[in-house]
Amino acid sequence: MSNVVASSNFDVGRVRGLYPALGSGPAPLDGPFGAIQPESVIRAVIATLRGSPAQPGAHSSRSRSSATVVRHARQALADLVGSEPSGVYFGGTLAALNAQFADIVSWGWRLGDEVALSRLDASSVSDPWQRAARMVGAGVRWSEVDLETGELPIWQYDQLINPNTRLVSVPLANPALGFVPDIRSISEVAHENGALVYVDAGAAVPHLTIDLPSLGADIVGLNTASFGGPTVAALITRPGLLAEINATSIRPPRSAEVGPLPIELLAGATAAVDHLAGLDQRAVGTRRQRLTASITAARRHTSALLDYLEQGLQHQPHVTVLGSLTDRVPVLAFTVARHTPDQVAEALERNGVSVWTGPTDVEALLESFGADEHGGATFVGLMPHTTAAEIDLLLDGLFTLRAAPRR
Repeated sequence: MSNVVASSNFDVGRVRGLYPALGSGPAPLDGPFGAIQPESVIRAVIATLRGSPAQPGAHSSRSRSSATVVRHARQALADLVGSEPSGVYFGGTLAALNAQFADIVSWGWRLGDEVALSRLDASSVSDPWQRAARMVGAGVRWSEVDLETGELPIWQYDQLINPNTRLVSVPLANPALGFVPDIRSISEVAHENGALVYVDAGAAVPHLTIDLPSLGADIVGLNTASFGGPTVAALITRPGLLAEINATSIRPPRSAEVGPLPIELLAGATAAVDHLAGLDQRAVGTRRQRLTASITAARRHTSALLDYLEQGLQHQPHVTVLGSLTDRVPVLAFTVARHTPDQVAEALERNGVSVWTGPTDVEALLESFGADEHGGATFVGLMPHTTAAEIDLLLDGLFTLRAAPRR
């Protein structure tokens, strides 16, 4: 076992005790595509449902109780990304929220305007902005991915962004390749040209401390399910952004929120953020301070595991990882020679490991890497509860596939 992994002072044993699903079944290495929920999230959802929540806005006790749940959830998500609760908007899916927000933002666009999207963007992010651009005759420009490393070269944004650019979309960490772009530099170029910056958190939580002002972003989108929360999404904007947009629109002011609100899931979202803040029991201070300390400690743990995994994969030439294993959060996509993703998943599950081979929202990106020739890719994601022993199970399972022919 790697000395780096063995010497980590992150208490992964305590963290694992917070997840009831870890008591049985294969090791969950599905990452953000299939993150498991801690006990606190499950309890929060159940407890809220027991109170028969009503939508907020009425004078009934159940409605007022729901308003409190929503208020706490806004504060929790604001703490997670370093913003204000007034700029937090919820919806069932990120695609629905993005579609609503794109419709609001694009109302003032006109022929000749442009949006700058990224080939690393998930389709739930890029599709709404493309539709909004088509509605007004705006152009769509793309930043391209280096197919050898999986990186998004920063130099191309000097040519991509111009005074006609109205919005720039960049993922903080793509859930397939995990590459983390230099968003601050991209934001500076965008703002110099008067464009808004949309950042999809992707697989960044719980591996990176997100600070919206430091990123220079105007909007951050995330799914809480990607880090152990329930299936609810959020857009978090810099303070006052929606008011600024509505003030310059000839239409009546609109909310970016997609209702009705799933009250019980918002309670679970708050619990998921609090769970992240408590990953390191030594963390103290405000929730934001505890989030920063806990995510930093978890990042050291998962980074050591990723290094350990990389060392093991170097001895498995039949496994091809898409992109470089450096400068990424601990998620990766790979193909195995002579095997389809389902065959890989079946073999790994027999060896006690669960990986992801289902929908990803990044199919177009995988095609550009040629993964479609193998029937797609297999996805692995390391989480704060992952151990080196589980990495060993993964590596051993992959080793058994080195010579077996495709059926």
